[in-house]
Parts: sequence; C-alpha cells; structure tokens
Amino acid sequence: MNNKWREKSDRILEKLHFLRLDEDPDLDEEIQIEETSLPSDGAVEGETEGLGLREKLALSRKWLFRRRVIAVLLVICVAGGFALYNSIHEFQDYVITSSVPNEVSAGTKYETAGKNLYRYNTDGISCVTKSNELKWSITYNMQAPIADICGNMMAVAEQQGNQIFVVNESGLVGSFETLLPILRIRVSGQGVVAAVLQEGDITWVNMYRADGTSIMNDKTTISDSGYPVDIDVSPDGQKLAVSYLKTDKGIISSEVVFYHFGSAGQAEDDHVVGRESFADVVIPEIYFISNSRCAAISDRGFVVFRGGDAPKKAASVEFAEEIMGCFHDEDRIGFLFRGSSEEFDYRMELYNYSGKRKASRDINAEFEKIRMENGQILMYSDRKCSVFTGSGRLRFTADYEKEIADMFYFSEFRRYLIITRDSFDRIRIS
Repeated sequence: MNNKWREKSDRILEKLHFLRLDEDPDLDEEIQIEETSLPSDGAVEGETEGLGLREKLALSRKWLFRRRVIAVLLVICVAGGFALYNSIHEFQDYVITSSVPNEVSAGTKYETAGKNLYRYNTDGISCVTKSNELKWSITYNMQAPIADICGNMMAVAEQQGNQIFVVNESGLVGSFETLLPILRIRVSGQGVVAAVLQEGDITWVNMYRADGTSIMNDKTTISDSGYPVDIDVSPDGQKLAVSYLKTDKGIISSEVVFYHFGSAGQAEDDHVVGRESFADVVIPEIYFISNSRCAAISDRGFVVFRGGDAPKKAASVEFAEEIMGCFHDEDRIGFLFRGSSEEFDYRMELYNYSGKRKASRDINAEFEKIRMENGQILMYSDRKCSVFTGSGRLRFTADYEKEIADMFYFSEFRRYLIITRDSFDRIRIS
C-alpha cells in the first residue's frame, strides 16, 4: 500500500513540477548547511539510513516539496468548499453594513448607470453614487416623468407633455421640446431618442438626436399601420423596432417593423428593412438585446430576431399558460407562471435567446417589482426581498426592517443596495 501511495504521489509531483525547488548549482559548498536542516520526520529518517549526504539532501527536498503540494491542495479544498457553500446555501439573514440619509420627495425613481445611479422625479434628475454622494443635478418641472436608459445614456420625458432631457454620467447631453404630447420614449447608447407622440386619433413615431434635430417622422393610424404599442432603438442608434397592434373586423394581430437609418436602409421605402406579422397575438414589449438581436415579448411567449441590417425571426417560444411576469438581461429572459401546486406561488422558467430553456423551478416569493441585474434576479415588495441566481435557485430571502423603495445588485460579493424613503442601505447577506 505504501509503494502504491508513493507511485501515485510521484505522478502528482510530476504534474505539479512548477512547485519544485530550484536545484542549487553550488551544492557542494552548501552540503554542510543543508545537512543541519534535514527534517526529523520518522519516515524520512527511516529512508535515509545507509544513504550518502547527497542522497539525504535530495530526499529532504522531495519531502519538503510534498509538504508544499499538500498545503496547496488543502488551500484548494478549503477554497472549493467555501465556493460551493456560497453557491448553494440559502441565506436568510442580513447585516446593514452602512446607511446614509436619503432626503427625496415621494415618487422618486432610480436607474443604474454603471456603478452610479440616476434618480428622477417631478423636480429634476440627478446622478449619485452608491453611497448617495451627489455628482450632478438638473432641475425641471414635470407632472409625470418617464425615462429610458441604455448603458450610461438616459432620457427623461414628460408623459403627455413636451419636454425631453438626455443625460449621461457627465451630466446634460441635450434637451428639447416636441410639438405634440409624448406617450413613450426610448434612447440609444449614442443619445438618439425615439418617441411616440399623440395627435388625436393619429400617432407619430419620431426619432431625434440629443439636441432635438429630427431624424424620422412616421405618421400612423389604427386603420393603416396600427397602433404603436412599444418601440426601441438599437444601442448604436441606427435601428428602430416598433410593435404595432392591428384590428380587422374584430380580429387582433400584431406586426413588428424594423427601420434602418444607416446605409442598409437608404434604398428602402421609409427605411423599412423588415416586418413580421403575428395573428391573434399582442406584443406589449420589444427591446434590442444588442445591435444585431431584438426580442419581442407577446402574451403567449417571445420571439427573437437576428440580423444587423435586416433582422429576421431566428427563434420563437410559445406558452400554453398565462404569463404572470417577465424579466430579462442581455443573456437570458425569464417568465413566471402560476405555481403547479398549492405549495408554490410561481414556476420560474429561464431561456437563452436561442429559445432553449435553461431552468425551470417552483418558487415562493412576494413581489411588486422584479428585475434581472448582473446575473441575479431581484424580487421585492415594500417589506420583503428575495434574490435568485441566474439558474433560478433561491439565494436569499428575508423580511426587511424598513419600507423598500428599490433594490440593486452591483456584482459585489453578498452585498446589495436597498433604497428606502429615507436612507441608502448597503447590506451583506449572511
């Protein structure tokens, strides 16, 4: 048994040769020094009987090397065990590691921009750090502000009003006013703004640069194009996707239309480079995953389009059950359905953008808001918060001691930011 162990040990030592002690070229001059440091381990002493000084020194080095290997393996085992514990353990407690005051008016909303936050309300928009340190602030007067963000670029507009402000982490990029009331807006990473405007029974889908310069004006009616339910702009600002809702003799249908304002759309009528119709379906949300991919979420499932110049349908998933909730990031899209039994509130299913289901789990959670951020799923209400991994496994759940306004995850180890009516709380789950 001892010989077999030594043979296996020797093979491991050979693979871990990078840990081997360097040979001393002046060995003869150091033999006397090395001799005094030979280990007193019984196994080594037994093996050194009858050996010369050089052989004893070589054996000493071998055993020292083995001890180093054992130490490295122990470190690996401890680190692996800790990583496994951290990945599968369900945390149910937390500690507030820091808390700073947050004096804002009711109804203030937040969006992440890199490692900072944009907050906006009826009085203005500002950029703050995770510790609520003010970087800049812009004032305005809006009755019902709405916003959209793409990367670090954000647009804020007055719903049913005319004002639009475009900002990034450095401050104001541009501002302008529209001639007609605004229904919804979207912004690209370049500051291009798409807006749906209302003019009686007519709606307009317009695009602007950050300074208000017009790029496109498309007049739509329900009888002709349909009603623009949702829109989005690609991150590079060159493409626009619109979900139109149509009715014909009481029959509902949807149409997704793609516009291209680069060279690919110059020769096309109204810059339209693609369209896809869906019978008996409503598509309330459409968004660009990247410059060449776009997802449309319907009341029955989702469709993914691919193509930089003329997007085509590349994947489609349809559900037989009612969708209770939806969330997504740049890698995955998730859906909530009613629980399959009384024991569970919901069933969570996660898909990639090739249409392949990656996970399905029964879960219990109370929530009013849900988002997928940096690979984790945050579900929270005013007094309870839950966190799930990107594979749908419960990571953390707890009742919170204050009323939660918002919750964010910045890819920090076991740390989250919870914003309340009067504080920014950094918590560590435990």
